Amino acid sequence: MKKSIGVVLISVIAVSAAFTQTKARPKPRPKPTPAASKPAGKAAPVSELEKGYVVGRTYTNGKFRFEIVFPDTWLIPDDDFEAYMKSKGYDLSLRAPDSLAPQDKAAVNKAAKNVTVLLTAYRSLPGTTNNAIMRVSVEDLSANPQIKDAVDYFDAIRATFKAIKLPVDFQYSETQAEKLGTMQFAYLDTASSAGKKRMYATVRDGFAIMFTLSYTADDDLTTMRRILEEGNFNLK
Repeated sequence: MKKSIGVVLISVIAVSAAFTQTKARPKPRPKPTPAASKPAGKAAPVSELEKGYVVGRTYTNGKFRFEIVFPDTWLIPDDDFEAYMKSKGYDLSLRAPDSLAPQDKAAVNKAAKNVTVLLTAYRSLPGTTNNAIMRVSVEDLSANPQIKDAVDYFDAIRATFKAIKLPVDFQYSETQAEKLGTMQFAYLDTASSAGKKRMYATVRDGFAIMFTLSYTADDDLTTMRRILEEGNFNLK
């Protein structure tokens, strides 16, 4: 199987970046937008009109034919939230961690062109201790036609892990599978000093659809599993 640095992007980055504070500043207290008409995300293979939308606690994506509902207490910020938090000293962006070797760091950052973050949701305000962050993202697999399903996808991620020099505290599981509701997902667990992550994925129409939770408390993993279990993945 062809090794692709692209599939490693969300896997390595989200744990480290999700809890990163760029400077020591007082804990910010912005007024989060309860629901966004267009989820946050930057240029990638999916057009602005295909990123889906939020109504109340429900995120719907017609292109990829699914809908999920977040708990009432979770925050779903609008497009300006990441910039606001960065101005307060909290970096919520996805980027290669400094602990990677320079050549691997450059390759991971370059791979961001194939990944689109469709939605980011937070259990608590960013900067809160032991927070949980769930990202919904897609990766264009057109450069990797050998990836036919989510098991192939995570096997490619694991092959990439073996091909680059990872942070010494970074650990990852075997590719696993779980049925949640009507959907069969493949998943992968990772852990480092920054926290734990569970990544569920499915493949549709040449894209890997990834649901990634950065967390420390097992209750948050239970919540994520319930979100996917109760989701509608058969939208017409």
